[in-house]
Amino acid sequence: MSRRALSRLCRVLTVSLALGGALALGGCGVKGPLEPPPGSPQAQPGPDGKVPKDTGPVKPDQPFILDGLL
Repeated sequence: MSRRALSRLCRVLTVSLALGGALALGGCGVKGPLEPPPGSPQAQPGPDGKVPKDTGPVKPDQPFILDGLL
């Protein structure tokens, strides 16, 4: 394998690993309750015309070691 081909392979692998890492971190969830699916009884508007907001169970905030980096 020539030096040029090896350099190109290394560059392609580096870019693909960086892109994969960015996509993996981008898939992290948003803090908060789940939204009900459309059409469910919880998503129907109430008598005042507003959709009730379900806050879900209350969880204590437990920081993660990598939170500062994100």
